[in-house]
Amino acid sequence: MTREQINKLEMCQATANHMDIFSATWSMVPVIGRYKNQLTQLIENIKNAAGEQESAQLFIAKSVREIKKEVALKMDIQDDILEAYASDTNNDELLAKSTNSYSDYFTLSNENFEIKVKNMITLVEANVKNAKEYGSSIEQVEDVKNSFDSWLERRGKTREYQIASSVATKSLDELFKETTPLLKNLDNVTKRFRRSHPGFYNGYISARQIINN
Repeated sequence: MTREQINKLEMCQATANHMDIFSATWSMVPVIGRYKNQLTQLIENIKNAAGEQESAQLFIAKSVREIKKEVALKMDIQDDILEAYASDTNNDELLAKSTNSYSDYFTLSNENFEIKVKNMITLVEANVKNAKEYGSSIEQVEDVKNSFDSWLERRGKTREYQIASSVATKSLDELFKETTPLLKNLDNVTKRFRRSHPGFYNGYISARQIINN
């Protein structure tokens, strides 16, 4: 990849990461989830297309630990949603299973982490419709699965969920061109949060800036 492409990819990744952290803020707007998931998949497609280019790998490769942290953060959000739903509906059994924190996931051994995440994804899926009013969505579940699959793959294991990819044989130039209208759509739908959630919105604008290294 060229330096310009690497800088743009880092911006896309920063934007996706920011959206992950604040998913509870925008989760009630399904179209945002759709655009965010498309961005996450496009980032993966670009990384795949970059192949084994040494210059690209230096900047875009993530370690097993980094991806584990990403999954733990996403699962923490899903637990918070389930916990709120379970508490409001007096579902003591579900409440007991959904009080996990980020550290409860991240500090587990990789083997136990794998088991726990699989079990919790199953639990989240079983309650996604019931907990919709609390911010749960199929899009978020698919996003967690995609990150978890990346973690499994980086550990040399078979992907558990095999999230569909639309990579085909597109060139890097074609893939980067796809980011422009997608990010524009994301910009438009996040404007609604300028006044209601300025912390989220201002952070989004900051993440969207391309830093020329």
